[in-house]
Amino acid sequence: MLYAIRNEQGQITSLSTHPVGNSTVADIADPEVAHFLSSNSEASSPQEFLEKSDSEVSRIIEDLIDLLISKNTILFTDLPEAAQQKLLTRKLARSAYDNEPAKPSMGNFILTDDDTI
Repeated sequence: MLYAIRNEQGQITSLSTHPVGNSTVADIADPEVAHFLSSNSEASSPQEFLEKSDSEVSRIIEDLIDLLISKNTILFTDLPEAAQQKLLTRKLARSAYDNEPAKPSMGNFILTDDDTI
């Protein structure tokens, strides 16, 4: 369920998955919710917002995987081979895009030798 927190003018200022303070139940299909979600983007519907945010979420997941690997919570080789290849390809593309050569280090890089950890 979705909950909306509104200001004194009745405009949505925040959305939550849990009831908080003066929150009220909100419907994701409600035009006010769609307006709130798209206020910081060019999306005009929840579906457009989700489509435009997919790449941002993908980047968050990549960073999360890097973090889990750096903390030895998972090993890169624990991931399915297809996932490893996609992550490696994206890591190389991101490093090329950032104009920074990929520099392996045990603490923050996905390309580590799991046997040395």
